[in-house]
Amino acid sequence: MLRKRLTSPQAVDIVYAVVFVLVLFQAAVRGVSGTAGLFVLLGFGVALAIRRRSPRWSLALAWILALVQMAGSVLVLASNVAIFGILYCSAAYGSKLLRQVGLGSAVVGGIIAAWYLTYVSEDPFASGTEPFRDLQQFLVILAALWAVLGLSWALGRLSYARRSAIEAAHAQELAELQQARAQNDIAIEQERNRIARDMHDIVAHSLAVVIAQADGARYVRAVDPDAVDSALTTISATAREALGDVRVLLAQLRHSEDDLPTPAVTDIGRLIERMRAAGLRIDATIADPPAAVGAAAGLALYRIAQESLTNALRHGDVAQDVTVTLVSDSAGAELVVANALSSSSQTASHHGHGVVGMRERAALSGGVCTAGGADGRWTVRAWIPTTKGT
Repeated sequence: MLRKRLTSPQAVDIVYAVVFVLVLFQAAVRGVSGTAGLFVLLGFGVALAIRRRSPRWSLALAWILALVQMAGSVLVLASNVAIFGILYCSAAYGSKLLRQVGLGSAVVGGIIAAWYLTYVSEDPFASGTEPFRDLQQFLVILAALWAVLGLSWALGRLSYARRSAIEAAHAQELAELQQARAQNDIAIEQERNRIARDMHDIVAHSLAVVIAQADGARYVRAVDPDAVDSALTTISATAREALGDVRVLLAQLRHSEDDLPTPAVTDIGRLIERMRAAGLRIDATIADPPAAVGAAAGLALYRIAQESLTNALRHGDVAQDVTVTLVSDSAGAELVVANALSSSSQTASHHGHGVVGMRERAALSGGVCTAGGADGRWTVRAWIPTTKGT
């Protein structure tokens, strides 16, 4: 509309229209000296000034000026070349309907102009005495007008198609960028969930060991003072290791670094020794060499073993052996951790969150993890394929 904000291209159009009018006026083109001719010249200047800002009004004004020109018997003026720019802008910047109207204007306007120049105007080149010669002249003028008017409209249509293609490419790039951001957000959320599971496993395991050692030291300090020192040493080592793991996780939250140390299958033996120092009796059967799984699968097996042994320390009967078995073949690795439940734990639901975390870890590595109690024992069984989690 005419109230659109003035832009830099609009200012250029106005300057161009002013120069156009001044040059033609100074040249004193025939017909410009009359009132009708001057009106037509100024009108085309206005149409040129608004041809991009409001192509519909520019095209409508061009039609009005053409009718005035014919009604006032104003001969062809140099200002009529403005029609080419107006048709161009109607096709380049107008709506679909306006583009169709512009094409129709080129066709109908060419016919009217050719008829006017041939049979109505007094121009010596447009008057003839023989009907056949007049028809020939009409057809020649019509062909020339359709050529230049059609070319102007076609160039505008090509400009519109090019601009539409550029806008479509930009829209596609924006959509791809938004999709990439969404995928990145999903990856970040998955990473945070993984870190939250790691934090749960680390804190739960470490606190269970610390509590068990502290309780044991409190009970035996009167009869075995040396056991207090051993308990404090275990508490200190466990707390330091947990603090280091937590720092690693916090570093992962702040930076996406792939070289941060993470537990692997080979660390399960060290985990078992630490749990033995915490008071668990563990009967372990570990494949040698360890299971040939990837880094992610190895971390999953370690965390499942850590969660299982922590639950055995917290809820199991520590007077009975905990069995840990880790075997592997070409298909995958299987981890089985079984412990006797204490009398207070056999009727309580205490493995909910930990079991969910273990199942998620196994599933993310392409495996499966089950956990349940039967005949007074709690058994965790995890299988991870060797071809996943690399």
